[in-house]
Amino acid sequence: MADLIEISLKSTEDFPLNSIMWKPRLMTTKYQVWYYVTLIFLHLIPGLLIDGLIKLSGNKSLYVNIHFIIYIHIYIL
Repeated sequence: MADLIEISLKSTEDFPLNSIMWKPRLMTTKYQVWYYVTLIFLHLIPGLLIDGLIKLSGNKSLYVNIHFIIYIHIYIL
């Protein structure tokens, strides 16, 4: 598993993403409760805050829907 994480992080250095908000990182856990805690604090709450700012500016919100779609696909796997 460590090799997969190392290869994934190396690929972000080889092929940098343009206009990203923060640098990608991988975190693994064997505890499902910890996974859901980090999901809430690292994805859901920031997504809600960004969506709130986008709605206040008069545009259509986007981030929570994207995180929900990603969560569903991860859950299916």
